[in-house]
Amino acid sequence: MRDANRLGARALFTMLSLVAGAAWAPAQSAIDHFEKKVRPLLVEKCFACHGPDKQKGGLRVDSRSALLLGGDRGTAIVVGKPKESLLLRTLAHDGEVKMPPKNKLSPAEIAAVTEWVQAGAPWPNSEATAPMPVAPKAGPREFTREEQNYWAFQPVKRPTAPVISDSKVPLRNDIDRFLLAKLHEKGLSFAPAADRRTLIRRITFDLTGLPPTTAEVDAFMKDDAPDAYDKLVERLLASPGYGEKWGRRWLDVARYADSNGMDENLAYVNAWRYRDWVIKSVNDDKPYDQFIREQIAGDLIPGGSDSERADRLTATGFLVIGPKMLAEDDPMKMRMDIIDEQLDTLGQAVMGLTLGCARCHDHKFDPLTAADYYSLAGIFYSTKTMKTFNVVATWNERGLGTPQSNAALAVHDKKVAAAKSALSTAEKKQKAGTPEEQAAAKPEVQKLRDQLAAAQKARPAVDEVMAVEDNKPENLKIHLRGNHLTLGDESPRRFPKIMAGAVNPPIKGDRSGRLEFAAWLTRPEHPLTARVMANRIWAGHFGTGLVRSPDNFGKLGERPTHPELLDWLAAEFVKSNWSLKQMHRLIVTSTAYRMSSEGAAAVAEKDPENMLYSYFNRRRLGAEEVRDGILATAGLLDRTMGGTLLKVNPRQYVNSTGSKRFDGYENARRSVYLPIIRSGVYDVLQTLDFPDPSVPNGQRNTSTIPTQALLLLNSSLADKSSEALATAILAGNSDDPARIDDAYRRILGRLPTSAETTKVIAYLTKSDATRDPKANADQRRLLAWRGLCRVLLASNEYIFVE
Repeated sequence: MRDANRLGARALFTMLSLVAGAAWAPAQSAIDHFEKKVRPLLVEKCFACHGPDKQKGGLRVDSRSALLLGGDRGTAIVVGKPKESLLLRTLAHDGEVKMPPKNKLSPAEIAAVTEWVQAGAPWPNSEATAPMPVAPKAGPREFTREEQNYWAFQPVKRPTAPVISDSKVPLRNDIDRFLLAKLHEKGLSFAPAADRRTLIRRITFDLTGLPPTTAEVDAFMKDDAPDAYDKLVERLLASPGYGEKWGRRWLDVARYADSNGMDENLAYVNAWRYRDWVIKSVNDDKPYDQFIREQIAGDLIPGGSDSERADRLTATGFLVIGPKMLAEDDPMKMRMDIIDEQLDTLGQAVMGLTLGCARCHDHKFDPLTAADYYSLAGIFYSTKTMKTFNVVATWNERGLGTPQSNAALAVHDKKVAAAKSALSTAEKKQKAGTPEEQAAAKPEVQKLRDQLAAAQKARPAVDEVMAVEDNKPENLKIHLRGNHLTLGDESPRRFPKIMAGAVNPPIKGDRSGRLEFAAWLTRPEHPLTARVMANRIWAGHFGTGLVRSPDNFGKLGERPTHPELLDWLAAEFVKSNWSLKQMHRLIVTSTAYRMSSEGAAAVAEKDPENMLYSYFNRRRLGAEEVRDGILATAGLLDRTMGGTLLKVNPRQYVNSTGSKRFDGYENARRSVYLPIIRSGVYDVLQTLDFPDPSVPNGQRNTSTIPTQALLLLNSSLADKSSEALATAILAGNSDDPARIDDAYRRILGRLPTSAETTKVIAYLTKSDATRDPKANADQRRLLAWRGLCRVLLASNEYIFVE
């Protein structure tokens, strides 16, 4: 298709240029210059790769019209304007593409081509010698009726729940009514209720990421009050563990990490402040609309105390913590790549749209145009994410201190910049001098180096956070084929037309537009923001979303299985002041959530994937839940909240791309506080399907592989936890039957069956550990019990939630 379009464009160009050709005649001197200095150069240096036999990049340079038509990167020359001509930038090795690739042309040769283009690029006997005609501008994209009517772009309207007149199960809220109506159409209903022991384990893991303690299980089992379950829900929602569990789910979407990854894996030593802000915000039940606004434009929101302003500044770390090619030698390309990563993350995280697909061309599947993309890109082009774009680039960090301390930091930064500039000037001067002059300049250069080191060392002690700030407001031109060297029409900063509508005025030129963008995203009437988050919360409890592609609500994503229920949840979300806790409360108190995981026989035939939710989906614990749960069960878990465990210097190389490897994972803090090193994630988490921290991920994969069993049986985590647990069981009980009961209650939350007790006693009697001649009686007993605890901790009953 691309070739057909190019052939059509060439035919149109040839026809138009021939018509106009009579009005244009180059001077003879210009023709002579071309024949003597330019044509031979092109033949010798360029025809082999861009001639009649081969066209790399879709470009030919063997005629004037071919150069005007250009290749994959757009037109090669702009007649009369060498500075705007891609050919000249390429020959000068000034940009992403450098030609010839190995041997740059001499200054005289480049000057000859420059003069030729300036003179109108005459080419005698070329198939078309007229100037390139101006192509007619395409009008604004008109969306089809199908695109306009696509479900995800329709306003959220609160539907009325269906009437269920013959239900044999209790209907606790409208969630049950929407689900049962669909089930009844298939002749199905809800599974029976889960027993209390199953329910407390399920909801405790779901809301806090930890198992219930033996005391908590006992208390719930004994509580006969009608509101016993409701009290359990409120206790868990008030637990600090709630923010740690559900904050981690947002960090998956926000592609959180403590290092850059990519080409230069430098430590993000202040990223933890954003992580702690997320956990605190979730625990405080910060309204979700405010939660989003602060991450996009927290630094621009006026008012509040010093601590509130510091919190809002910290929130913008969301825009900075992504991976970056810090050694990219084209600053503009680096800048646009970073903006692309920000837009792609924002699109998937908040709107469930793959905005990044419109960087090079109109989105192939969704009604998002390249103009929409560069309108949004202009907002972030007008935002300072990086301090520098030179190799190795530096991301933006801002002080969290008082205005006075921040001012002192700004003064310090200016002094350091001045010292660097002075040293650079002196070094260049020294390098250009004679050997004698270089020797004479050496003391001065060393003095300047010492001054720079002293200036850097004198940095004020101010806490800093990865954060953005407004830059000079600018609109971007559309980058043809995503190439910043080939520009189209300017695209004013505004919002995607398919959602913003025809009345979509550009953002005023005196600000970036982040604050307006954040406000637009969090309008109650926005068609996607509430839907996407409501779907994420649902998936966190039921294992799958009502839309099973939670990061993609576009055409290539899944359609909602229960569109009315999704809209009802979204409307409830906004009505409840965007309260995450209220959404959790609504879902976990439904009858649907309290079902057993045992489906009726008819379900296998009528709904084999359980898309209608006729029973509760059994799920394997997530990576953090496995590790934290084992440590908690063994009594080893350190519940200290916040702070950083990444004790390295700022911008220090970590793990696989440098000399410093982080090995500080042998501690008992909750997994959410372990550093996430891009390209070197902690092996325990990796083995248990921790997601790629370089991209947004709203739905983790779940695998079942042999290395997971080996981890649970043979790792240092298994060794330490099983020994601590065995020691506690032996110390707290006087005989084996009581110890067996204690082990099962601590680990599985229940008493063993008589058959299980018999098997364990037989194991203890026959265990190789008990016959170890090198160990005394106490040691043999501990080894045997450690083996039992290890097996129970690795069992499916422990690793899965019913």
